Order: sequence, then C-alpha cells, then structure tokens
Amino acid sequence: MIEDAAYCLYCYLFQDEGIHQGGGDSIQTSFDRQSTQTKLEYKIRLKASIEVVKLLLNQGLAFRGYREDESSLNKGNFLEILLWYAERCDKIRDLVLKKAPKNDQLTSHKIHKDIIIACKIETVKAIMNDLNGDLFTLLVDESYDVSRKEQLAIVMQYVNRCRSVMEYFIGIVHVRNTTALCLKKAIVDYLAQHSLSLSYVRRQCYDGASNMQGALRGLKTLIQQESKSA
Repeated sequence: MIEDAAYCLYCYLFQDEGIHQGGGDSIQTSFDRQSTQTKLEYKIRLKASIEVVKLLLNQGLAFRGYREDESSLNKGNFLEILLWYAERCDKIRDLVLKKAPKNDQLTSHKIHKDIIIACKIETVKAIMNDLNGDLFTLLVDESYDVSRKEQLAIVMQYVNRCRSVMEYFIGIVHVRNTTALCLKKAIVDYLAQHSLSLSYVRRQCYDGASNMQGALRGLKTLIQQESKSA
C-alpha cells in the first residue's frame, strides 16, 4: 500500500503542464512517455528508497548526515543504509546512487518528505479502518514547534475488534492561535477528513491549561457540548 501511494505521488512529480485529449481529464505525463525499461528501473530505485525510509521511520532514526559529500566518512543513515543495501542486492546495485541518473537518484530531502507523507497517509488510513467508525477517546495537547508556530498534536484511543485498547498518534495540525474555539475548529476539520465527528468522542484528555480545561469556554467544555447536541 505504501509503495502504491508513493509511486502515484512520484508519477505526479513528473507531470508536465498536461496534454488533455478530447477535452477529457486524462493527462499524459513525462513519466508516461518513458520507455518500459526506464520505468522499471525507476520503480526499482523508488522501492529501494521506500524500504530504507520505512526502516528509518520504524526505528525512529535521523535521515541526514552532518556532511554528505564524498570525503565524509559517515554520510548519514539514509545514504549509508542505501549503500549497504546496494552492495548486497544485485537487483539494485547498478541502479542506485552513482549508478542512477543525476536528476533521478531519489535521495533528496524532498523525496524523503514525499515518501514520509505517503507512509503517513497509509498509516492513518489503516488506523481509521481498524477504528471502523466506532467510538474513541481524544487526547490533545498544544505547543509550538522550533519555528514558533502553534501546533496541535492529536492522539486517538479506542477498543478494536479484538477488544484490545489501541492508542495512536494520528496527526499534527498547525493552528493560528490556541484559543479554545480555534483548537476545536482544527479538531473538527481534521476528524472530518476521516469521516468522523465529535459525536464519536466519548472521553477527552488534556493538560491543565485554562484554554483546555476551562469550565465555561475551555476546549473540553466546547467538545462536550458539541457531542451532546450531535
């Protein structure tokens, strides 16, 4: 599933302004016009990069190195693992890193980000399928990132079909401010993306900040009111 999502994403990256035929919505991309062999080699490179990204994500490891030039003894986890992988796998040995076209090595920061986004989409989709439209607990905290932008971390807790309690981090949403109304709108909009609403919320968990726990206009109270009216 992750491979399919990333592959579609990369096909889009190769998209030209578009050649529409007969007024329809079909678009012929530069990738579509490549030879069968070129497409095959591209997909092999893509899958190799995806496998390395999945490993780093599963282990919670950094991707980049401090120095990634030829003289560096440690070019960072992604490049070092991909090199190790290539040396041991005949299928990709002659298709990745220096053996790949310079504009199509699939090792850049942007490529990493795109694959990570594809992994995130598939992971959240799997969580929502496991939830299966059932009730859940909402755990929320707000803070700001290194660029001082306010953000909202959303965690979901529920009981799955096997009657096991599951708890998953499902996303971070940037918000304009941390007023209760703004936070509530961010949560409503995010849940709506996954066909959920506050009516599915049966428990809430926050820190002790007044904008979260306030008895009159706190986020907790606003969500309780919304849940009861739904």
